[in-house]
Amino acid sequence: MSFRRLAKAIVFAICVAAVAPLIAFAWLEKRLLSGDILFNLFAQLLAPFPGLPGNFLRGAYYFGTLDGCSWEVHVGFGSIFTHRGGALAARASMGSYCVIGHVRIGPGAMIGSRVSMPSGKRQHVDDEGQLVPAARYETITIGAGTWIGEGAIIMANVGCDCIVSAGAVVTREMPNRTLIGGNPATVIRELG
Repeated sequence: MSFRRLAKAIVFAICVAAVAPLIAFAWLEKRLLSGDILFNLFAQLLAPFPGLPGNFLRGAYYFGTLDGCSWEVHVGFGSIFTHRGGALAARASMGSYCVIGHVRIGPGAMIGSRVSMPSGKRQHVDDEGQLVPAARYETITIGAGTWIGEGAIIMANVGCDCIVSAGAVVTREMPNRTLIGGNPATVIRELG
């Protein structure tokens, strides 16, 4: 292990210890109440911490609370997961002010600023288009090595090694190694 990686691991461990009470309360909430109120409260509390300390604190909190989270992630200023059902793989990064629901982000994926990824596209209606009393969450997957541009809205799976252009609105599943853009998003071309 390189000195830099070791130093980063030590700082991360210190941050996990710093947010351990928040992780403990969120864990108790999950076990006893099956809710996300405290999870969201603490995520929003940590979201505005600036700079590198904020990145480490947010990463440490999600490491302890999400369904899966590597210690080698970057969670930008103002970015939050709205549900603990999300996951961040190693070397995944997201810019500032992202709002992420039930989304599994693959290794090395890079998410630009102000990207919104709700938990699917039909949270409040059933298959016939009728309103439902409780939200239905789908899990969205972002493939390994995918880049998502600023301001994109992702409501369906995106394959591996894709580029989603800024402002794109993805409403249907996208294949691997493609350039994606538009509203609604379509495949512009395949990537080599």
